[in-house]
Amino acid sequence: MSSPDTGDLDLIEEGVHYTYTAEVDIRPDYTVTSIEDLKAEVPPANSTDAEIDAQIDYLRDRFATLEVVEDRGIADGDFALLSFTGTVDGKAAEDLTVDKYLYEVGRGIMPPEFEEGLIGAKAGDKRHVEFDVPETAANPEYVGKPAAFDIEVYEVKSKSLPALDDELASNIGGFETMAELREDIRTRLDENKATARGRLIERAARAALSERLEGEIPGELVASRTDAMTEEFFDSLKDQGMTMEDYLEATELTVEQIQADIAREAALRVRDELALEALFRQAGLEYTEEELEHEIEQIAAVDKVPVAAMRERLVHSGVIGILRERLMHRHATRYLMEHVEVIEVDPAAPVATEKPKPKKKAAAKKSSSKVDDSAKEE
Repeated sequence: MSSPDTGDLDLIEEGVHYTYTAEVDIRPDYTVTSIEDLKAEVPPANSTDAEIDAQIDYLRDRFATLEVVEDRGIADGDFALLSFTGTVDGKAAEDLTVDKYLYEVGRGIMPPEFEEGLIGAKAGDKRHVEFDVPETAANPEYVGKPAAFDIEVYEVKSKSLPALDDELASNIGGFETMAELREDIRTRLDENKATARGRLIERAARAALSERLEGEIPGELVASRTDAMTEEFFDSLKDQGMTMEDYLEATELTVEQIQADIAREAALRVRDELALEALFRQAGLEYTEEELEHEIEQIAAVDKVPVAAMRERLVHSGVIGILRERLMHRHATRYLMEHVEVIEVDPAAPVATEKPKPKKKAAAKKSSSKVDDSAKEE
C-alpha cells in the first residue's frame, strides 16, 4: 500500500469540525499459476573433483616461482620488468610513469591496447603505444583523450608452477601425500557447502516461485523499496565508517552502477514477497494472533516499553501491517521449503542437447494401432 495522498489541505481551525479525504493505492492480491511441482536447482551438496582441482590450481599458483625467459618475447601470462612514461592529450602524466615495475601481462592492470603493445617484446626492446583512454580508466579526467606510452623492457619472466606431487602437499599444509591434501580440501569445501546450503535452496525455491507470479507489479512498490534499500545502503556505509567516495574507490563502481544494482535487487525482492503472499493464500495458510502478539512483545522488549504502548504505536504508525506481512512470508517460506523438490545441478557440467529424431515414415493404416538430459620471485 502506498502513502496516503491527501492533496492540498485547508488550514485547521480550533473548535471547527474538520474532514479530509485521502487516496491510497491498495496492494493487490496476486496469484501464482501453480504451487505444485516447484523445483529448486542448486549445486551438488558434496564437492566435485573439478572443484578440488580448482583449489589445488590456486594453491599451486601461490607457490609458483618466476624464471627469466631469454629465448622468446613477452607472452600472455608472463611478468615483465619494465619502465614507461605516459602522456595524455600530449601532456606528461606523473601517475602514468613508473620505473622498473614488475608487470603481469593479462591481469588487466592497464588497457588491452597497452598489453597488446608488449606482446613479443624481449629484454632490451622499446615500444611506443598509442590509444584513446577507455571509460574504465581510474582517472575519469583522462577518459576519451589520446594517450601515448614509451615503454622499455628490462627482463621477461614466466611463471613456473610446482609439480603435483607429495612435496607440494607437504609445502602447502604439511601433508604426507597429495591424496591427504585432496581429502582435506574436500572436507573443508563440504563443510562450507553445508553451511550455505539452506540459504541456496531457499533462494532458488523463491526464485522458482516468483517466476510463476501473475500480473504486473506497480512501479510505486519497486520505487518505495528502492528508496528504503538506498537508505539502508548509506546507513551501512556510515556504520563501517566509509564515505561514498571511499566505497566507489574500493569497488571501482560508479554511482549509476550502484543505483542500478539497488533498483534491480529491489524489484526482485518485491516480486519474491508478492509470490510468497500469493502462496500463503493459495495454500490456505494461516498465522495466529498469538504469533503477532509475540512479534510485538519482542519489539517492545528491545525498546524497553510496555507491550500495550508498543501495540498502540505500531497500529497508529501502520507498522502492524508490516508485521503481518512478515508472518505471512515466514509461513509461506516454511511451506515452500517443505514442498519444493531439490535438484542438484553441477554448474561445470556441459548442458546436454538432444538431437532431433528423424521423422518416421507413415505406416499403412491398420484396424487398431498405438504410438509408443601470485607468484613469488625466486
